[in-house]
Amino acid sequence: MMAKSPPDRGTGGPPADGVGGWLWSHVSQFKGHIAAHLTGSVLWHLLSAAIPIAIGVAIDAALEPEPDMVRFTGVILLILAMVVVRGIGGFVGTYSLEAYASGTERDARTGLFSALLRKGQSFYNRRPVGDLSARVTGDAEALNLMLSPGADMTVDMLLSILVPVVTIALIDPELLLSPVVFVIVFVLVLLAHGRRLEPVAGQVREVNGKLGAQVSETLTGIETVAATGSADSALRRFTGLARDYRDATVRQADVQSLYLPPLLINLALAGALLHGAVLVREGSLTTGEFIAYLGLMGALRGPTQLAAFSIGLVYYGIAGARRILEIINDRSDGDDTEGGHAATVAGEVTFEAVTFGYGDSPVLHDISFRVPAGATVALVGPTGSGKTTLLQLLNRTYRPDSGRVLVDGVDVGEWDLESLRGQTAVIEQDVVLFSSSIADNLAFGSAPGTTRADLEQAARDARAHDFIMETPDGYDTLVGERGVTLSGGQRQRIAIGRALLADPRILVLDDSTSAVDSATEQEIHQAVRRASAGRTTFLITPRLSRIRSADHIIVLDRGRIAGQGRHEDLIDGCELYHRIFAPYLATSTAESAEGGRR
Repeated sequence: MMAKSPPDRGTGGPPADGVGGWLWSHVSQFKGHIAAHLTGSVLWHLLSAAIPIAIGVAIDAALEPEPDMVRFTGVILLILAMVVVRGIGGFVGTYSLEAYASGTERDARTGLFSALLRKGQSFYNRRPVGDLSARVTGDAEALNLMLSPGADMTVDMLLSILVPVVTIALIDPELLLSPVVFVIVFVLVLLAHGRRLEPVAGQVREVNGKLGAQVSETLTGIETVAATGSADSALRRFTGLARDYRDATVRQADVQSLYLPPLLINLALAGALLHGAVLVREGSLTTGEFIAYLGLMGALRGPTQLAAFSIGLVYYGIAGARRILEIINDRSDGDDTEGGHAATVAGEVTFEAVTFGYGDSPVLHDISFRVPAGATVALVGPTGSGKTTLLQLLNRTYRPDSGRVLVDGVDVGEWDLESLRGQTAVIEQDVVLFSSSIADNLAFGSAPGTTRADLEQAARDARAHDFIMETPDGYDTLVGERGVTLSGGQRQRIAIGRALLADPRILVLDDSTSAVDSATEQEIHQAVRRASAGRTTFLITPRLSRIRSADHIIVLDRGRIAGQGRHEDLIDGCELYHRIFAPYLATSTAESAEGGRR
């Protein structure tokens, strides 16, 4: 059956409103780590502020007319103890920060991937796969960087400003003039800088997604690129996007370079030096206090310089969070139904006046039929008549524009998607295998507890066991991406074995034996016939022998039902069906007559 998707931590239902709420829904799962990080950071900064004061006390003790060496030694030992405790606080804070930053990235990435697994095909028709990959990887990583070191730097910046300013007030409230004026101007300038930085950070993430999409599409179709000699054209498109990405990052750097606080802190330091010197001359401030004051003012230089970098990472992460949340909130028609109908499928299928189109032009028009459980249905019609599209409505790859598709009397839109698709096996002409072992590809989507013996039996039924055993490592042989190391017929037989192993209640065969020889095809059809006993089977095939054996035949022409019934009824009662198969019947009759004369 269909494999369980990974747990979606914080994104299982509708996400919290806004980027801030969504981010908090993830970060808040690590409250203990956050508390440890803040405690360690506060301890670090309190002791960092206390150490200059202690140094000032030690200097005053040493500069007295009769130096108090006992006091001086005690202060030095206290300073050493504070350095050790500060180091422990820094370790705890850093470790806790990395724990919740990496955990947030992991949960956001897993939640986004889980949401992608629940999306319908119409969603993927609108979204380049490369861009989605960039969101799962790069945008999720931006969240980590936003917290570590981004948020950490922001916390450090606040504490590195708050603690020195409070400490300065404890020394002498008169000394607050320069630091308070600096902090007020600094906050205003920083807010204005953030408003300029936010849109360009979003542009960088957006262009990065387009760049990833171009790489993915080119490499996925590399055979076509090489065969058509389009490498130069692909390179030009990639070069253009790379140039756009460079331009976006340069614009971001331009905004970041217009950062004024380093100039402001120098002006504040000059004012502090002048003010402190005046107070020392007046005798209201000791030399030690003056040195401690300048040390505390100098401590403001660090957060001022780091603020530009930290705010850049924060807005970079917010841009990534917006792109992730955009995907999670993009509800397409085929999305999974929370709490939908889940039951064992019997296999009765009904189409009621179904109309569907990929755009403004309908592909299917007013399709109606009913198939009892366990029946075999063949779909017949010229290329482009809508056969494959009709079957894609069956497992809710798409939803009809009007009308209803019912399985066991329940609209497919009301079914739990995992329950419905877990009991529906689709074998298409274009088989998709994964970069893993043959055994893993056979077992993909199978029920838990499937054994190697089960895999081998399914492979035998699909006539794949013999060629598998001829590969270097048998069932453990690795296949390339999309199974490129196997022939088309081998890929189809593995896909058939995978479907048989899933033990579906509804089996869909879309020209699934087009790449095998006649003898192997006959063997596979015998295996499929045995496996489909008691199961509802839909098949698209040009083989008249398979069509004639179907319980019900539906003839499609330009998206409309041109006729339906059994072979004997349609060969005389449906002009299109007769036109398609009359040449085969005439050839078969002639060959039989020739054989009789011989």
